[in-house]
Amino acid sequence: MNARVALADDEPDARRVLARLLERLGCVVTLMAEDGTQLVAASLVNNVDLVILDLDMPEQDGLETAEELARHGLPVILVSGHPDLHHLVLDQEPLVTALAKPIFSNELERAIRLALHLEEKE
Repeated sequence: MNARVALADDEPDARRVLARLLERLGCVVTLMAEDGTQLVAASLVNNVDLVILDLDMPEQDGLETAEELARHGLPVILVSGHPDLHHLVLDQEPLVTALAKPIFSNELERAIRLALHLEEKE
């Protein structure tokens, strides 16, 4: 897929697992952050195609971060293990899609294809 991806998750193990999964899909993880504030600052100075964020993070959560990134035209995929994830109304949020943890390769690949406009929403 060859997409340049930035990711943020406050859990170091979750960042590593997601980075490995992305690399297996052919993506290049250009930066990793532990919270939304770090991610926004780094994403704006690095050349990234899309951003993957955890919902629950300190400082600035995933939705706040997505809003800020959307103002700069960056597509965002939200990931979360939170049980209320299914209550998000995606059409009302600045998100391409949201994925529940654990994340499976085929779901992540489809989400990336949607974010990069390589596939249309059903």
